[in-house]
Amino acid sequence: MDQDTSTPPIEVSLPLQQVLNVWDCIRGNSPIYEFLLGDGLALHGVFSACATDWAGGLAIASCGLESTSVSPNINVNYLFSATPGDWLEIKGYANKFGKTLAFTTIANSKCTISGDITLLAQGSHTKYIKTR
Repeated sequence: MDQDTSTPPIEVSLPLQQVLNVWDCIRGNSPIYEFLLGDGLALHGVFSACATDWAGGLAIASCGLESTSVSPNINVNYLFSATPGDWLEIKGYANKFGKTLAFTTIANSKCTISGDITLLAQGSHTKYIKTR
């Protein structure tokens, strides 16, 4: 009897599935995200600002909200640069929700071929939220 050696399906948590659903909805409607986050990315300071907006919105989505509104504040501190061959890791955190605002922080790091991780940019982001 042949044994199935295919990769088992990956279980996706409810918050991750929410993020993936929201990302699928906004991806097709946002040319700037497609340009900056699509294939052929050239890392530039504007990328870190865009990633702060993007990751902050998806961090909010991980808490169950399907959409956000404008950004009254976005701040990025640029610490280091990336070079060809570096892999990027972007982590977004939803820190606090109020009645109309959500506050997030973002860490944009590079992972070199040797396995070193260096923080490239730190972002903070305030978003108006649409409550249900």
